[in-house]
Amino acid sequence: MSLLGKVTVTGSEHLNGPLGKVVVCNHVGYVDPLWVGYAVLPRTLHQMAKKELFDNPISGWFVRSGGGFPVDRGNPSTATIKHAVSLVEQGGLVLIFPVGTRNQDNADAKRGAAMIALRAKGEIVPAHYDGPERFRLIHLLRRPLIRIAFGTPIVIPKDVSANKATAQQLTSELDQAMKLVSQQGRPV
Repeated sequence: MSLLGKVTVTGSEHLNGPLGKVVVCNHVGYVDPLWVGYAVLPRTLHQMAKKELFDNPISGWFVRSGGGFPVDRGNPSTATIKHAVSLVEQGGLVLIFPVGTRNQDNADAKRGAAMIALRAKGEIVPAHYDGPERFRLIHLLRRPLIRIAFGTPIVIPKDVSANKATAQQLTSELDQAMKLVSQQGRPV
């Protein structure tokens, strides 16, 4: 990966600690999950990935080997949610793109990441990826700059209940935290 980009990572200390974390990040292209996963090495960053990626044996193997697991974005199964909650409860890192699809606009976040963090009693770490949308041959000759920033975790109180209203409030918080990390991560 270091042959394909000049990577700068800030705030990785926010991923430390005994509690599992739900890492929420913007999603601009096909390679940002790889770069964010690279930024947390040697830890594994488990990633919810659209189920269609697992239809092809090659892409399915590649995504699974990086810690990915399938999710039906239109109708996430109980088993998928329980798997993500279990990973966080066990102290793992789970990457979720709360806006869902790849975009660069200010789309609204969905509440799935908040609900997983609430059920697992983990923390939410806002993140921002700034870099290319996909790998290109030119990257072998001229490596692009890639910036990944992790923000201060949102700590979930132990006594808070995991309901729709709380998830919506937490989603609003994580959306604001992601915007703040994005502004801090911009070059001067």
